[in-house]
Order: sequence, then structure tokens, then C-alpha cells
Amino acid sequence: MEKFNEQFQVLQRNLQDLKLTYMSLKIDEYIANINENKISIVDALYELTAREIEVKNFNATNTMVKVAGFPHLKEMKDFDFDFQIKINKQQFL
Repeated sequence: MEKFNEQFQVLQRNLQDLKLTYMSLKIDEYIANINENKISIVDALYELTAREIEVKNFNATNTMVKVAGFPHLKEMKDFDFDFQIKINKQQFL
């Protein structure tokens, strides 16, 4: 068990060094689920990496929006289709 704890600490540091923050935060939960046969190792790695990619993409998008210096943050729900009558709302969405 002591070897596991040492390896787990090294794993945590490796994930942090690689800037895999989500994985670092969630790896213990996934290891517990693997040990309880709730999820396979492949499924766990798939989910962890998929979530990490989602987090990185979300953060990258937010960073680009901040760097762009837009005066107002607007989303699709804020678009005024009544003002832009030439745009077909159904087709656009």
C-alpha cells in the first residue's frame, strides 16, 4: 500500500506538471470506481481525457474572448433576429 501511495503522489505531480488539472482533481475518484469495478480502465481514461479536453477548450475560448477585448459579452440567445430580418432564425440555429 505504501508503494501505491508513493506512486499516486508521483502521478499527481506528473498530472500537475503536464497541466492536466481536471485529471489531477478527479483521478482519485476514477481509481476508486475502477477498484470497485464500476468502470473499466479504458472507460475511465477515455472519460478523464475527454473532460480534460473540454475544460482546456472552454478555457482557451474564454481566454481568446478576453484577449479580443470585445466591449460586451454576447451569446446566441442575445441575438436580435427581429432587428436582422434578412436572417432566417430557424436556418441559422
